[in-house]
Amino acid sequence: MVLEFNGLTQREKQFFVGRENELQQFQQVMEEQAAIKHVRILHIYGTGGVGKSTLLRLFHGIAEEKGACFVRLDSRDFVHTEAGFSTALLKQLRAEGDGLHPDGLEDERECCIQSLTQLEREQRVVLALDTFEEMIDMEAWLRDRFVPWLPDGTIVLLAGRHPLKGPWLLSPAWRELIRQLPLQHLNREDCLKYASLCGIREEERMEYLWRRSKGHPLTLSVAVAAQSYGEETVITSGSDWFQEVASLWLKEVPDDELRAVVEAASVLRRFNQELLSFVMEKDVSLHVFERLKSLSFVQQSVKGWQLHDLMSEITSNQFRERAPGLFNRYKERSAVYYAEAVLASSGYKEMAWEVGELFRHADVRVLKALASASMDCTLYWESVTESSFADVMAYIEWRKGCNEGIHGIEIDTDTGEQFLIEYPVEALQYNFDGLDMDVLYDLAPESIKLLRDKEGRIHALAVIIPLHAQTVPWLEQDPIARPYLASLTSEEKTQLLVPRERPAGWFMRTMDFIDLMNPVARTHGVYLLYAYICTGGIFACSPFPSRITQRVYPELGLSVVEGATHTNYDGNTITHTYAIDTRGNKLRGFLEGLFRKAGLEWKQAVPAPAPDPKETRKTMLMKQFTSREQEVIQWVVSGCSNAEVAGKLFVSEVTVKKHLKSIYAKLGIRSRTQLASKIMVE
Repeated sequence: MVLEFNGLTQREKQFFVGRENELQQFQQVMEEQAAIKHVRILHIYGTGGVGKSTLLRLFHGIAEEKGACFVRLDSRDFVHTEAGFSTALLKQLRAEGDGLHPDGLEDERECCIQSLTQLEREQRVVLALDTFEEMIDMEAWLRDRFVPWLPDGTIVLLAGRHPLKGPWLLSPAWRELIRQLPLQHLNREDCLKYASLCGIREEERMEYLWRRSKGHPLTLSVAVAAQSYGEETVITSGSDWFQEVASLWLKEVPDDELRAVVEAASVLRRFNQELLSFVMEKDVSLHVFERLKSLSFVQQSVKGWQLHDLMSEITSNQFRERAPGLFNRYKERSAVYYAEAVLASSGYKEMAWEVGELFRHADVRVLKALASASMDCTLYWESVTESSFADVMAYIEWRKGCNEGIHGIEIDTDTGEQFLIEYPVEALQYNFDGLDMDVLYDLAPESIKLLRDKEGRIHALAVIIPLHAQTVPWLEQDPIARPYLASLTSEEKTQLLVPRERPAGWFMRTMDFIDLMNPVARTHGVYLLYAYICTGGIFACSPFPSRITQRVYPELGLSVVEGATHTNYDGNTITHTYAIDTRGNKLRGFLEGLFRKAGLEWKQAVPAPAPDPKETRKTMLMKQFTSREQEVIQWVVSGCSNAEVAGKLFVSEVTVKKHLKSIYAKLGIRSRTQLASKIMVE
C-alpha cells in the first residue's frame, strides 16, 4: 500500500519537538549516501509510544524532498518467511516505479533485489522496516541473504524497541554500516514547547503535563489532546503511563456502540468493515466504520486498519477481564473467518498470514498433557542461513555426543491420563544418521529451522524438506524418506514433481529438542507442523517409534502409510511412516478436527445453489478484478501491446500499466507471459 505524503504530514512536522539530533543524523546519512556507495543501516529504537513511527513519517518527508524513493513495511503485515517478505516488498516497489517487472525470475528474493537495483539507477532508495522487534525470526535472513545483496547507496531504516546486538555487532564490517539511535523521553523544554504549540499557555498546566508525562511522547500527546474534550487530565503519580493513555484515548469514543466496535477491533491485529461485522455477528454500518477510522489511534495498514499497538493490547486485556465470554466468542468467530479464508484460497494463493491468524485465535491444543496452555512468544522458529549454519552443525555434534536419553511422564489434568515420554540415547542419536546437512542446505536451505529464544539460545532443530522436482530424487536416496516415496504409485509420485516455488508437500526428516520435557518448546513444534499442514499439501514423517509417537501423530491427524514400514534406523526396529493429505477439499476436514480439539464451534455455511455449468474456474478467477482490469486482461491475452490496449480502451498507456501492476499483484505474477499462461490454463 502506498500512502500519499501530503500537507497533513507537513502540518504534523510543525508540531514535532525534540529529535533534532535524529533528524540531523538521517539528513547526514542521506547526504553521505550521495557520495559513499555502500548500504547504510540506521536503527532507531525505544519503548512503545516513544515516537518511532512518527519519526519514520518525518524521515519519509525528508527522503522525498531529496528525491529519494521511500518504501516502508510493517513487520506485522506479512508472513515472516523469505517469500512473505519478498512478496510484500515487491508489491510496494511495483506501486512506486513503472517497469519494475523483471521477467524470467522465479526466486522472490532475486526479483526484489533486481527491482531495487532498477529503481536505484533512477533515484536513491530508503527501505524502512517498522516494528522490527517482531522480526527477530528473520534477522539472520536479512543479515545474510538480503542486505548484503542490496544495491549500493540503499539506506535501510529499522525501527524497533530494542537495540541491535549479537551478530549485528560482532563483525567490524557490519558495525561500520550500522548507526543506532536510541529514542529517549522528551526533556522539559521540549514538553513545554509542545504544550505551547498546542495552545496551552498556563505555566502551571504546562508544568503539570511535563511532570506527569515524564516526557513520554505518546502520554504527553494524548494528555494535551484531552484538553479538546474539556476534560481534566489527571495522571496519578506512579500510575501506568500506558493505562492512562488508553483511558485518555477512549475519551474519543463517547457512545457504547462505537466503544463495542473498538473492543472487537482490539481482538484483531488487522480489520475491515466486513471482518468486524462477521466477528460481531451483526452489521457494522458504514457510518460506524467511518467513525472508527477517524479515531486518532486507528491507522491504515496493508491489510486493512489497525489500532495503535498499545491501545490494542490494553483494550484487549480490559475486554477479556470485563467480558470473558464475549471476548472468547469474538476469538472463535475470528478463527472461523480465517479458516474460511484459508479454505477458499487453498492451492490458489499464498495464505500463510491467514494461517498464522487462524492459530492465533483458535488456541488449538493437542493432548493437553503434552502442550503448554498458551504459546510463549519468547520462542521462535528461525530459518537457517549462512551465519547460523554452524549452529546447526554444532547442535548435531552435541546430540551425537549426548550420553543421556529421555524419560519423563506428563499428565492430562482433565482426565488424569499419564503419558510416558521415553527415548534411549541411541534413538536420539539416530535423528541425524544418514543426513548430509551440507548437501541439504545447498539443495533446500528452507528445510532447516532452529527454535531459539530471544537470547539466541537454541531449543530445537527441525528438518522439514519440501517435496518438489529438485528434492524428490534426493529424498529417494534417504533411508528414512525412501520407504514413503517407494510406497507411492507412479501417478502419485509424478504429482510431487512440481516447481520448487509451489511444493506438493513436505517430509519431516526430524524434529529434535534440547529438552523434550519442556512443554513450551513442544507446543512450538506442534504449531510448526500445523502451519505446514494447513497450507494444503502432503505432510509425511517417519519418526523413531516410541509409545508417545504412536499416540501423538494419529492425534495430529496423520495416518500410517501402508507399504512404507521399514527398519532403517537401526536395522531391527520396525518403524511406521505417517502422512496426511490436505489438498483440495481434504483441508476442511482437517480444520474441522482442529476446531473440535480447541472446543470451538464451526457451523458449516448453508450450501449455495449448485453453480451454473458455465461458471468455470476462469470466471471465478476473474471476479477479483474490476471491470476495467478484466478488459485489460482480455486485450493483453489476445496479444495486444500496452499502446494497443490503451487505444482500444481510450485511456493512456500509463493507465494501462497501472492496471497491469494491480493485476500482477493480485495474481502474484510478474509478466505478461505469466498472465497469459494463468488465464489460458484456467
